[in-house]
Amino acid sequence: MFMQDIVKLTTAFTRVTPRPARLQDLPVTTGLVAGTLVETATGWQDVAALRIGDKVQTLDGGLSRIMGLDRRVLRPEPETSLIHVPGGCHDACSDILLLPGQHVLKDTLGDAACHGAPFVLVPAFAMTVDALVTRHFPDTPVEVITPLFADEEVIFANSGVMLHCPGVVDGAGRAPLDSFFPRLDSLQARGFLTRRADRLGA
Repeated sequence: MFMQDIVKLTTAFTRVTPRPARLQDLPVTTGLVAGTLVETATGWQDVAALRIGDKVQTLDGGLSRIMGLDRRVLRPEPETSLIHVPGGCHDACSDILLLPGQHVLKDTLGDAACHGAPFVLVPAFAMTVDALVTRHFPDTPVEVITPLFADEEVIFANSGVMLHCPGVVDGAGRAPLDSFFPRLDSLQARGFLTRRADRLGA
């Protein structure tokens, strides 16, 4: 990511053993909901149609190859919810459903509390501070797909929504060990998003 030397990246990738994981034992809190449109080398595609080896457009302006795909099913339960972001809101050109813990990249607009960082990661459930963003309770199973890259990446979904995807070493369902972007917790994210909305509305 961000114009890394591909030789160094390949060497690092081959020497690191991924952490053991029992993904089926973990709650499904991150990943991309089937039906989410992502920008690929051949145009916009449903994330459910992606295959290992496909290339996806990333924030740094390059196409990154998918190294792995984690597929899980979110079962409808009384406490299970998705985050519904309507089209025309938060850079989405059409309605998009997000997992509550899925990190979304937002530009800081110079927010002083972000200490000069141009972007920060916020959990999707913090976006419900916006009255237009609501919780959605599915009544049928939902497929969740996590594209895995050689390193963490930010990809484009439903036109302008920037979604964080993990590297293969970190794996699905986990925050990166050493993310390139600052990551806000729920309370910090809600405060940041409120200030950001005020600034945009000024």
